[in-house]
Amino acid sequence: MKKLSLLALPLILAACGETGVNVGQGVSMTAALSGTEVAADVVNVYAKNADGSRGAYLGSEVKVYRPTQGALNFQVQAGSLGLTVTSAKVVYTDASGTPFAAPSNTFNSTLNIKVPEGYVCPGGAATCTFTEKAATAVAFTAPTTGLYLLSEQAAIAAADSCVDGSAVLASGQGACAEVRMNITLTGQDTLGATRTINIPQAQVRVYIATVTEEVR
Repeated sequence: MKKLSLLALPLILAACGETGVNVGQGVSMTAALSGTEVAADVVNVYAKNADGSRGAYLGSEVKVYRPTQGALNFQVQAGSLGLTVTSAKVVYTDASGTPFAAPSNTFNSTLNIKVPEGYVCPGGAATCTFTEKAATAVAFTAPTTGLYLLSEQAAIAAADSCVDGSAVLASGQGACAEVRMNITLTGQDTLGATRTINIPQAQVRVYIATVTEEVR
């Protein structure tokens, strides 16, 4: 039996209904994470005088922390293979690169994100044959369901960084840490090869949202 040439293979696969295979091409895409936040609701604690009035400032505490997972966006170049992202490794640092939230500064997460290839079908059709597809740049935002990149440990450490007990705090104040997420996404492309995409220094906004007072 004669061997099939690689040039003929895409047409045969298309005839069999396999419309997502692009032989001889690679993965060409970038990813970015934006909108990750940790909001801290803080209480300033004061001593209670003998007459029940407010006394000296004792310190500040985080009552509630509210994390927001950011949006994971992909820019897929025209002609790129698709990618199924199956895992993420996140290393948390401060702005200077020093590990943050150690010893929990490294976080691994399982994902299932299907990033489309850099091809589209005519008229926006969901499926078409290989020969009908046109190489086109594609913007893709990963679904938020199951997207877990900011760990609970990192979020707690970020919120706690806003208070040091040395001064009365107000909304928007505090020496909150400048947290960064260094992310490595790993998955398999359309042809089954393992691929990685790096997102360096994705910013986490950490801030004091509300401040209340308590006398104890």
